[in-house]
Amino acid sequence: MSLLRRVFPALSEPALRRYLTGQGVSVLGSWTQNITLNLVVYHLSGSAAVLALLNFLLYGPLLVVPPVAGARINMGNARRVTLSVLYTSMAVACTLALLSLLHALVLPVILLLALCAGILSAIESPARQVLLITGLQDPALRPNAIAMNTMVYNVGRMVGPSLAAVIYPLLGQVAAFLTYAFALVFMAWCVRSMPRRPGQAEAPARGRQGLRNALSYVIDDHFTAKYLTILACMGLFAGSYQTLVPLLADHAFQDAAKYTGVFFACAGMGALSAAVVLSSAIAARTARLLPVAPWAACLALAVLSVSSSVALSGAAFVALGFSLSFSATSTNATIQRRCPESVRGALVGLYGMAYNGTMPFGYLLVGSISEAFSVTGAFATMAAVLAACIGLVTALYWRKA
Repeated sequence: MSLLRRVFPALSEPALRRYLTGQGVSVLGSWTQNITLNLVVYHLSGSAAVLALLNFLLYGPLLVVPPVAGARINMGNARRVTLSVLYTSMAVACTLALLSLLHALVLPVILLLALCAGILSAIESPARQVLLITGLQDPALRPNAIAMNTMVYNVGRMVGPSLAAVIYPLLGQVAAFLTYAFALVFMAWCVRSMPRRPGQAEAPARGRQGLRNALSYVIDDHFTAKYLTILACMGLFAGSYQTLVPLLADHAFQDAAKYTGVFFACAGMGALSAAVVLSSAIAARTARLLPVAPWAACLALAVLSVSSSVALSGAAFVALGFSLSFSATSTNATIQRRCPESVRGALVGLYGMAYNGTMPFGYLLVGSISEAFSVTGAFATMAAVLAACIGLVTALYWRKA
């Protein structure tokens, strides 16, 4: 354990260990519910369009809700907001389980509950990140704690779909929804067990004023403005690669079932590697890689557009996962380290909007491009457009520097 704490110094704080344990269980449960919803909707409708609508409702609120919610979240109320969202999410999961048990889960109800789940997740994102910072005794551990939180999320992203693939066929959709409900109960216990720090009394909500202050801060701070813009471009044209993975596996390698899993595992391995690097004691030595990481994503996309080798494509997915995770995590940690406390919640929301919020639209955009230009043509287009966007943003802020 002492060696582990030297490599991951934030683990020295008990509150963070409890938070990360609860976060890991919660993320696994969330992926289990969302994958189960996809499977249920597909069995009920057999329609790709309805599946697209479901995922838009699950993830689309990330574009709008986080900055608005984040403007009202601060160190004083992050704990209360997080617990409120957790309890409401439990109600949604239990409703899905009950309706499934009664054989009354129909498409309109699923879509309505998916929208509720998407909004709750979008509110929870800035609340949990502010809560994470609130629970730390040593402010110097913030970058390490943020990176470790990302590492836990990426582990959940790798394992969660596999967990759903076991629970749903063996135990049924009721068990899958209840798995998430129990995960939320555990996360709520972890949050309630975190000690309150002195000076964390409830602060008045800032609302629109807090959001305006955060936007003013972004405009004035060139680092934040530059890398939030680059993250938005990466969310649209690189983070949306997931839509193309089954198509590439099928069209280029003639085995969708086998190579979809292989390529997702490679991307997950790259993302996890980046999170481990950034959450370890050597993170300070990697700061200079941030300007390079977005270009690495462009190169990986370009390789995927021409590769006819499984090994080369797998390596490109590793690089793509690494560059996306490194860019997102490093940007988030740097922004939170630099920003004043008065705009932290709203900035976390803007970060979520810039990266996670653009991905649902990227899924739709990339899907349309693949129909027009083929899957390899889509990867080439993504690489070219992303490179042009990064070059334009870099040139713009180079002149302002």
